[in-house]
Amino acid sequence: MKCTACGSTNGAEVIRVKEGAYRQCADCGLIYASPMPASLEQINEESFTRKLDYYAAKIHTQQRRSRKKLSMFTPYRQTGNLLEIGCNAGAVLDVARQMGWNVKGVDLCASASDFARTELGLDVFTGTVEAAALPDNHFDAVFTNAVLEHCRDPLSVLRECRRILRPGGVFYGDTVNWDSITRRLLGIHWEYLNPRGHVHLYTPQNVVSLCKQAGLEHVRTWTHGVRVCPRSTEGFDRSRCWRLLKGPFLLAAPWMNKGDHIRFLARKPVADR
Repeated sequence: MKCTACGSTNGAEVIRVKEGAYRQCADCGLIYASPMPASLEQINEESFTRKLDYYAAKIHTQQRRSRKKLSMFTPYRQTGNLLEIGCNAGAVLDVARQMGWNVKGVDLCASASDFARTELGLDVFTGTVEAAALPDNHFDAVFTNAVLEHCRDPLSVLRECRRILRPGGVFYGDTVNWDSITRRLLGIHWEYLNPRGHVHLYTPQNVVSLCKQAGLEHVRTWTHGVRVCPRSTEGFDRSRCWRLLKGPFLLAAPWMNKGDHIRFLARKPVADR
């Protein structure tokens, strides 16, 4: 099976769970589901539709957190144009609009994107960012959160973002960290192992490689969060010591880049027009 980013066949299986397995590319380091689900788009549609009420509630409950995340783009603001890929019900875009950004959203889930349009009046395209046919050199920032792990072709997404970003504009990704402390300790019980939904997993090293392949300049990578609860209690010892470990892990993980989630920032080269 070929790596979905670099096309290499030089990869090996790294873990197998009930729903399938993951392989890791020996050349670029990307971890990918093996096999890749043929019905991935339908799986995502059904999953996010079931959780629509949860995502809609974030419009009111996550405003402070969204404002804090979006503030990182202030130094890059020139055109005032911001795109969110995987905008779901529109919680983050709604806050960005309140902050004065000209916002645009893209989401594969028909029910979520329809909610964002009808309930919030947001400009949201249903489909992939490639299919949205957005203009060249247009956006100051492209924001993604919990999206890249669901993408069939993350390299294609980043290359399209390079095209639509203005020179010097930035891409922000928040995704799953395969190299986390908890993944190493929990093994097959780690919550984020789901090869039918989380079809790509990342590390602080392979996001740098992915940015380079996409023609983006890597700016910064950092990690956050730990979750010691297993995705299933079947065959897992839920002793009290696991819960006690969360505090020390929360302190150590960011310094070691071993949190459960990776955040990274990449920039379109200023000379790239």
